[in-house]
Amino acid sequence: MEKIITPLGAYYFSPKILYLGRKKINRQIARQNLSDFNRIAQKNKLYFGLLYGTLLGAIREHDFIEHDEDIDLFVLSEQRNLLLQMLFELRENGFEVVRYDRRGLISIMKNNEYIDLYIFGPLKEGIRSCCGECVLEKYLLNTVMYAFLSENVLIPADYEEYLLFEYGPDWRTPVYYTDFKVSKMATIMMFIKEKIKYRLPDVLFYKYVQRLEKKLIDKFDAKMNVFIKSNQLNAES
Repeated sequence: MEKIITPLGAYYFSPKILYLGRKKINRQIARQNLSDFNRIAQKNKLYFGLLYGTLLGAIREHDFIEHDEDIDLFVLSEQRNLLLQMLFELRENGFEVVRYDRRGLISIMKNNEYIDLYIFGPLKEGIRSCCGECVLEKYLLNTVMYAFLSENVLIPADYEEYLLFEYGPDWRTPVYYTDFKVSKMATIMMFIKEKIKYRLPDVLFYKYVQRLEKKLIDKFDAKMNVFIKSNQLNAES
């Protein structure tokens, strides 16, 4: 058992190994999970929205992407404690935490389908990050309500610009990034790696992830510079 320290006390959970190629998303269950989460979030006044593949699917397919694996949602670090408090209510409604990265990623699962909750905090002016993944702050703060699968959820107001930046000019064309065939040995290695990460004290954990995060941030900065130079993004935004 692992634990998360929340404002309401310790939350204990049994982690699961989540990895690329684990299984295809079950759209029907995912729809219900999003509906249940949305209801609880609205009750608690949690500000969240669609991001990554879930946003891409909402705009392009008007559904979850058939070959996706999970639901991707963003939350702001200003409401981190509120989200942690909600974990107990989410548990009462069938959601269990199955992954926790102390830098700001929480995965909750219900009926074998999971939601990734990315808690984005300020990195530098105009940019927020979560576990090394960077997003322009305006995409998280300037949002509009969008009707998705009978749910009203927030998405970036300039969602087309975000999708162009995140996935490139061919974002309207589906890309199959895995065949969902992962070897048993690869699964075992991922399990061992995750177990070690949970056991590392903060000083070693953050030292371990520092290099990984720097590579992601450098990649984002380079991508940003190219995007601005191509006049696809207003540098003043």
